[in-house]
Amino acid sequence: MTFLCARGEPSDRWTEYARPRSAEVVSVGADGASAPESDAASDDADAPAEAGDDAPVVAGFFSGCGGLDLGFERAGFDVALGSDQWEPAAETYRRNFPDTEFVEEDVRELDAPAIREAVAGAGYDPDGVDVVIGGPPCQGFSRLNNEQIELDEMEKDRRNTLFEEFLRVVSVLEPQLVLMENVRDLINRQTSDDRYVKDLIVDEFAAHGYKCEYRVLEAEQYGVPQKRRRIFFMGTDRDVPIRFPEPTTPEGQWRTAGEALADATDDLPNMTYADTGEKTLERIRHVPPGGYYRDLPDRLKTKKYQCDCEDTDTCPHEPEIVKRYGTYLRRLDPEEPSLTVSTNVFIHPSEDRYLTPREMARLQTFPDEFVFEGTKTDVMKQIGNAVPVRLGEELANQLLEYFPEVRDAPPADPDVYEQQSLTDLA
Repeated sequence: MTFLCARGEPSDRWTEYARPRSAEVVSVGADGASAPESDAASDDADAPAEAGDDAPVVAGFFSGCGGLDLGFERAGFDVALGSDQWEPAAETYRRNFPDTEFVEEDVRELDAPAIREAVAGAGYDPDGVDVVIGGPPCQGFSRLNNEQIELDEMEKDRRNTLFEEFLRVVSVLEPQLVLMENVRDLINRQTSDDRYVKDLIVDEFAAHGYKCEYRVLEAEQYGVPQKRRRIFFMGTDRDVPIRFPEPTTPEGQWRTAGEALADATDDLPNMTYADTGEKTLERIRHVPPGGYYRDLPDRLKTKKYQCDCEDTDTCPHEPEIVKRYGTYLRRLDPEEPSLTVSTNVFIHPSEDRYLTPREMARLQTFPDEFVFEGTKTDVMKQIGNAVPVRLGEELANQLLEYFPEVRDAPPADPDVYEQQSLTDLA
């Protein structure tokens, strides 16, 4: 199914229309529509490196739509395999990685022979996978999804054990390097016996024969026009130090939302506009750059925009609509990096409308030729869950730089692994 809205009428609703001759229909479904060819690619679409014959081989699991995988491909790795059980993400991945084998299965249903067969089916030696990457979902650890959930309930959430499934895959393929991404809030989470989850994960790496270190990376420090913190666990079974990439972009040179969105044009894929009702549009017009719902004049603050406190000027609480939609009526500041991209849509820095999926993807540094499949909701979820491509590429560059050292090093002794933290952001 294709969705289209005229540019001048932003909206809460994403309505299906007939295709005007002058407008470009964006393929966001499984109908096979071609993406438009455009010279208006974003600044992030730098020429990727070519994977040589001796390029390290990567297998991805919990790949989503492929943000981290694309970063590794652009750095020059040979991405042999991707995997995810969610159909819209699988369709997006297949469209954008036509030469990469994709396994659309729940990893919990894949036994060791099936994992090895998947790699072999892609034309690679199952014993020749050099790096395994992925982001097993742990939404129970995320502040965005977990503020109101009791810890015991969080521990019952099956998504919180998927990192164990990820490491089971690692133990089957025995790569020399492992990279696992997760939400930043995991760093503060504790189990019922007062153990930090991050340390539990380090122990699980060790149990599978890998020493592991972790670091919280801030995406804006690596050329991403977005303030986004994620925790990365890096593991190796070699006797070499683990190295994370140093920041490439100092404060004051951070890429801004205004720069990322400046040249987005209507002919880009996934450039679909929301059809905003008049009341919402009036509220949007009153939100200044960098502002949000609190900046609305009183006459536009209906009950859902307020809590029950009498003194609303000093009220520390958030109204119900903000509890449900944390970034509701947030207009980006054009002079700053974007707030963290999730499934909630921001207001454009200089236009009175919500951002399009393509513009949200630019904040995640996806190149403009990367086309997302699925409904509007599916597309926004894929974008919000992805690792920013440029951040993935910086991590991949770091691994590629010292891969020869890793490849030639002797195996590490797991009995002398030390649990180390590379961050004080607890």
